[in-house]
Amino acid sequence: MDKKNITRRKFIAIASAGTASTVAARGINIFGNIDRKASTLAILGGDPIRTKRFPVWPQPNKQIEESLVTTFRSGKWHRFESGAKMVSTFEKKFAELIGTKRCLATGAGTQALHTALYSVGVGAGDEVLVTPCTYISSPQAILLCNALPVFVDVDLDTFQMDPDKMEPLINENTKAIEPVYIAGLPCQMDKIMNIAKKHSLKVVEDACQAHIAEFNGRKCGTFGELGCFSFQSSKVLPCGEGGAVVGNDDELMDRCYAFHNIGQPANKSSIKGSIIGPKYRMTEFEAAVLLPQFDTLEEQVNLRNKNAAYLTNRLNEIPGIIPQKLCKGVNRGTYYLYGFRYKKEYFNNLPRNTFLKALRAEGISNTTMYFDRLNKQHFIEHTLNSKAYQKIYSKERLRRYLEENNCPNNDQLSEEGVWLWQWFLIGTKEDMDDIADAIVKIYENKDKLAKL
Repeated sequence: MDKKNITRRKFIAIASAGTASTVAARGINIFGNIDRKASTLAILGGDPIRTKRFPVWPQPNKQIEESLVTTFRSGKWHRFESGAKMVSTFEKKFAELIGTKRCLATGAGTQALHTALYSVGVGAGDEVLVTPCTYISSPQAILLCNALPVFVDVDLDTFQMDPDKMEPLINENTKAIEPVYIAGLPCQMDKIMNIAKKHSLKVVEDACQAHIAEFNGRKCGTFGELGCFSFQSSKVLPCGEGGAVVGNDDELMDRCYAFHNIGQPANKSSIKGSIIGPKYRMTEFEAAVLLPQFDTLEEQVNLRNKNAAYLTNRLNEIPGIIPQKLCKGVNRGTYYLYGFRYKKEYFNNLPRNTFLKALRAEGISNTTMYFDRLNKQHFIEHTLNSKAYQKIYSKERLRRYLEENNCPNNDQLSEEGVWLWQWFLIGTKEDMDDIADAIVKIYENKDKLAKL
C-alpha cells in the first residue's frame, strides 16, 4: 500500500476492521509523532501529550502600555473632551482596514448590533433571520428592537447559516437578515445577498468574530447595509470590551451615531433633531488599547489560517473527527475559534463530555460554547411572554413561532461540536501536532475510557 496516497475513506475502512494500530502495522505513519509519546491516557494516570502553555491571550506589550499611559496622562478620557483623539483615530483606521467609508466605535459588539438593527429600521412586529449557532448577542439585539429572531438552520459542514433554508422563512414581516460569521469564517454571502435583494431585505452583518476575514475578495462587514464587530477580550482584536459599526451610507451612519449617543446627532448630521437612543460610546482607553494592535493583526490572522489549514489536514485523517469546512468563496478566515465535529460512534460511543475531559487532561483545553441551541433557550420564551411582546404580536403568531422554531441540523451540531481557542493557532506547527496527537491518543485508547 502506498502510504502517501492513502485516503481518509481507506483509512476508516482499515480502522473499522481492527484499530488504528492495524494501519500502523502496515507502515503508515498517519499519526505523526504519536508513537514517541506516552501511550497511557493522562486521564487514566499517564503523562499528558502537552505540558507547556499555548500562547497567552490577550497579548499585552510595551506599545499598548505606552498608548494607555499617554491617554491616562492626557486627562482626555472621553471622546468628546477637547483634544481627545483616540476614538476618532481608531474609527478612521478601522474603516480603512475594513474598506468602508465610515466607522462608528461603540462600547461592545452587542451595542453595535443593536445600533445597526435599529438604524436600518428593525422594530416592533418585524422579523429578522439569524442563525442559532452564535453568541446570545445576535438574537438578543433583535429582541431589543422588539422584533422576532427567526432562526435559520445551519449547514453541518460549515456550521454557518444555510442559505437554502432561508426563503421558506421569509414573509411580509421579514425586515432583515443578520448573517453571523461563526468562528470568524464567512458565510455564503453571494447567496445571502441575492436572497436579500430578491425580497428587498436589509442586511446587518454580525462580523463580531470576523475581523479582516474575506469572501470573494471582499472583507466581512462590507456586503450589507451595515457590518458589526466586537473587540471583547477573547477576540482577535481585543480591548476588554468594545465594538464598531461600519458602513458606506452617510445617512445610515448618521442615524447610528445619533442612536449610540443618547439620540443626539453629530454636527452637520443628516439627522435633524434628537431621536431615542442609549449611551453606547467607546472610551478613549479602549481605543488606546486597540490602536497599537493594527501593527500585528494581519500577521496573526495569516498565521491562524496557516496553522488551521495544517491542523485540518491532520484531523482529517482521524476517524470520527470532522473539521469545520470553509464555504466556497472564502479567501481568508479569522479563526476566532477552530471547530470540529466529534462522531462518538467512531469512539465506541464514548460521550462527548468524556472525550473533552480526556482531551483537557492531555493539555488541550476546549469548549462547547455556541453549541447550546439558542433557539430553544429560556430567554426566547421569557421575552415572548413579556407584556410588550404580548401586545405587539398576536397569540396565534407567538404560538406558531414556538411551534416552527426548529433547527434539526443545529441540534445535531450541538451534540457533536467542539471548539478550540483561537490563540492556539498563533503557536507553532509542533503545537498543532500536539493537538492532533492528543486526539489520536484518545482514539487509540477509546476502549479504556468506557468506564469513565
